[in-house]
Amino acid sequence: VFERIYIIKKFMRVFVAIDLPHNIKNAISSLIGQLQLKNNNIKFTKIENLHITLKFLGELKTDNMMHIENFLNEIALKNKPFEIDLKDSGVFKNLKDPRILWLGQNINKEFENIASNIDELFAKEHHICHITLARLKNNITPQKVRELLELTNFFIQNNLLNFRVEEFYLYESILTPNAPIYKQIKKFKLQI
Repeated sequence: VFERIYIIKKFMRVFVAIDLPHNIKNAISSLIGQLQLKNNNIKFTKIENLHITLKFLGELKTDNMMHIENFLNEIALKNKPFEIDLKDSGVFKNLKDPRILWLGQNINKEFENIASNIDELFAKEHHICHITLARLKNNITPQKVRELLELTNFFIQNNLLNFRVEEFYLYESILTPNAPIYKQIKKFKLQI
């Protein structure tokens, strides 16, 4: 099935991510519901698209996909499963020009090892691993952004958002007018 995808397309828009368990997606969906009550002009992430982005790789030639899969498999083979806590939030670019509202996580040794291995492998700038909660419009005020962050941080502090990570995935991102569609290309099981 994957080989057929590679033959049909010349380029794929891809990223590496950790999928979230259903209970965590449901909790985040509850948070998004609270945020939506006050902010109906913000584009929130659909529950099925929630994940922790480890690295956005961009548009890559499909000729290179097997090579990339081999490198990611090597990373998985030399790392062990670990626990993760969602405990932080912020915005990309910054408060004056916010584009993305995100949820972050604790950085333990295992998580940092995988993230840095992926960063080294693809030799791009360092990436902040995150869950995209919403894409923010140009006209949002810094005050409104602070309110979103306060509500998000209050939610995080009052809910236990912990889970075990046993694998990560290579995803394809297909852009559509309404929302991106994410397809899992391959799973990489942590081994040690």
